[in-house]
Amino acid sequence: MGKQPLPRWKALTRAGILLGLALLMAGFVVRDVRARDFLRTDYVALGLWIAGALLAVGGCVLNYRMFLSLLSGRRAGEGINLALTVVLALGLAGLLCFITSRRFARLDWTGRRTYSLHSKTRNILKGLDQDVTATVLFARADDPLTGRALESTMDVLEEFKSQTGHVTVREINWMLQEDQGRWEGLRQTLGDEDVPPFAVIFTTADGHEVVPLGKIITAAMGQVQFTGEDAFAGALTKLTERRKATIYFLTGHGERPMEVDEPMPTGGEQATLTSGPAYSLSRMVKALRKDNYEVKTLNLAAEPQVPDDCDALVIAGPRTPINEAQMRAIRSYLDERSGRALVMLDPVVVSGGASGLEGLLADYDIQAHTDAVGLTNQSTILGLMQSPDVWVLEDGLADHPITRDLKNYTVHFQYACPLTVGESAQPPQPGGPAGPAPVAEQLLTGQASWGERDYRPDSRRAAEYDAGRDVAPPTVVGAVASPPEPPPMGPMAPPMAQEAPGARLVVIGSSLSFVNRVVEAEPANLYLVLNTVNWMAGKLHMLGIPPRTLEFNDIPVSEGQIAASRYIFIIGLPAVIVALGIGVWLLRRR
Repeated sequence: MGKQPLPRWKALTRAGILLGLALLMAGFVVRDVRARDFLRTDYVALGLWIAGALLAVGGCVLNYRMFLSLLSGRRAGEGINLALTVVLALGLAGLLCFITSRRFARLDWTGRRTYSLHSKTRNILKGLDQDVTATVLFARADDPLTGRALESTMDVLEEFKSQTGHVTVREINWMLQEDQGRWEGLRQTLGDEDVPPFAVIFTTADGHEVVPLGKIITAAMGQVQFTGEDAFAGALTKLTERRKATIYFLTGHGERPMEVDEPMPTGGEQATLTSGPAYSLSRMVKALRKDNYEVKTLNLAAEPQVPDDCDALVIAGPRTPINEAQMRAIRSYLDERSGRALVMLDPVVVSGGASGLEGLLADYDIQAHTDAVGLTNQSTILGLMQSPDVWVLEDGLADHPITRDLKNYTVHFQYACPLTVGESAQPPQPGGPAGPAPVAEQLLTGQASWGERDYRPDSRRAAEYDAGRDVAPPTVVGAVASPPEPPPMGPMAPPMAQEAPGARLVVIGSSLSFVNRVVEAEPANLYLVLNTVNWMAGKLHMLGIPPRTLEFNDIPVSEGQIAASRYIFIIGLPAVIVALGIGVWLLRRR
């Protein structure tokens, strides 16, 4: 005897159970999604809940015999066993998710390591020797930009915590009643200082630094950028360094100006390679001040010697000779006081004359060929092109603390004069460096360049390398002379070992390569000079690549759209996959 068809009322009530459950779920979705964007949708959700509950409960009551028969059969036991297995599996997965939310590791899979701390920040954190508390002061707001700034700030500070045990992070929402006590305690610590409503306050036992929202996010040409890592690292440096180092820039010989104080050319005037705001060193000076340096000028015609507080002397592209009296003051600073100096020379075609530094460099076994210009031949789709540029690639960077973090960058020198290390043409001057004899070594080398002594900028004919006259390739454009490092005490020598006593001299064959116009396009040049100054001043914890800005490329999405996406991808798509699987199973069963 065939199976009797269900009465119409039973079929309708059983379908009503499924429809009621769907209406209950729809009520939650409508309330979560639509109520965020439109008013008075709570009534719609309430109506769906009431209708769904009536259909589901009524259908279950009218079909109670069906549920009793399902529970009494063998298949019911198998179903209950399957349900318990699923529940236990979901519980185990939830437990693992809970554990990983408390104990986790962050991985940056971007090609340029966009969301990782930069080497300079990591070195600053590893160099901390005192406890620092970072307090994030904020108020919850509907402004999406502030919310993103808060999220990025917390991400960076969590990375800070992962690098050192000296950083503690806490949050204070000054609009919440439960945070008022901590907010009042922080205000007492800060005294009468005005604090913006959104800021990060770094405090130690001896002081504090406030980083406002304006330094955490910036807007340039309509593009919002996150600059928090750089601002936080600078605040830690200012807060924890016991003494502010001082850098002196030599003046009085036509050196590159350290500020944008020259007017732009007007009328028929043209900016030259030595004039105009684009050819000053103001960007470099600004970066040094951000690294907690005090930057001053030094005119040895007015002062008899290099000041006692000079941690490093910068001689940037002199265009007239330094007289003998001033040269003696520089020698005395280097030789007798274990001074540090960065000398940036230009070829004569740029400077227009000699600097008189040849004898000083010879004492350190370095010769600058200011009568030559580094040239490079390049193969392009238009044929062979020649330019007064020297590119220093990874194979041209010495294994030195200054260049160790520049391995993934190309340093670009323009109008550079070649250097010779270990073959000085001039004999050392009497009364040279005292103490351990400095060791000179190549620092930056352009492998595909040579030094052309017959370079003429206005010539239409390409220059050719003359083995008997020109400076042979490869072209050395950077050299360093320093006391020999002491042998390591063991196989695990610390990476931040104490520096050896004695003078330190860095010579670079171009000052033009560090002016505003160049470092804006070639950030690696700025990283090089900052690492050079930090190494000379003994601030080894400041070596590395400084943080870059992180652009906010957000897509404007409302809260309702976010909630809708959650249901689509977490419930909707899996449900469709399950339905397709059931449909395939039913078709194959037939």
